Amino acid sequence: MILKQAQASTHEPFDLHLHSNCSDGSDTPAQVVQAAYERGVTLIALTDHDNVLGVPEAMAEAERIGVRLLPSIEMDAEWPHEMHILGLDIDIEEPRMRAALVIALARRAERNTEIVARLLRIGIDIRASIAGEVGSATRLNIALALVKGGYAADTKEAFAKYLRKGCPGFFTAERFTPEEIIRLILGAGGVPVWAHPMNGHADPHKLVPLLKERGLQGVEGYHPSLSKGDSVVLTSIARQKGLIVTCGSDYHGAHRPEAVPGQTWRDSALLNECRAFFEARPQRKLADISAVGFEQATLNAE
Repeated sequence: MILKQAQASTHEPFDLHLHSNCSDGSDTPAQVVQAAYERGVTLIALTDHDNVLGVPEAMAEAERIGVRLLPSIEMDAEWPHEMHILGLDIDIEEPRMRAALVIALARRAERNTEIVARLLRIGIDIRASIAGEVGSATRLNIALALVKGGYAADTKEAFAKYLRKGCPGFFTAERFTPEEIIRLILGAGGVPVWAHPMNGHADPHKLVPLLKERGLQGVEGYHPSLSKGDSVVLTSIARQKGLIVTCGSDYHGAHRPEAVPGQTWRDSALLNECRAFFEARPQRKLADISAVGFEQATLNAE
């Protein structure tokens, strides 16, 4: 069981699910670290969607102010519905992971190009409103562009009217399977954790055992999308299966102002064991992490 590896625990807040403007957050990687530090969070993971481009900047800021940062990622999967898997404390230079992220960019560019084309067919042109390149935008970026262009009152309406399944702008490209993602994360020396497990009306009773067989090591038991009852169910399943229980705010800065760093942490035995587990891992240093871009690609997805 993974939890047996944790010999000691601390009682300081941590947050293992944060996004910067290298994916669909509003803050720079350094600002994400600062936002967490200002709220007393001393262990964090930058988990941008399918990219690690913000890790070097975040690591430098974390070392400067005395916060421990786990170089991490959030990757998209499809099985049997969309799910997201966190890769915590990974080696961002691992060749197979780097190659996979280039593939992810190509798939995402295909998706975004098709979404823009479908919106154009109904008279909606958001190209001038998207921050950055169309090919590297996230679905949240597209929703924000719809709001900026006056086609929706807010991002919730943008998703409901245009981007959800059955809507005129819906399109999904091929994704990696959970097994492929878990294998990539493990190969990069990281810890694979199922993010916000109740999204998509998933059944954790069925999926957690299957994912564990494929190498899953943890479940995000505390997330803003989860009710108290959801967390009880998820933490119970995690205990039964010997999995780590993590907490994350899914911070996106001004793009989701209701989420703040550290908000889902609580002083509980399971979370203290989780922190102790990560504190016991050798700390990755900035000197070991380069700022190389994957084929100059900003890899973003939701």
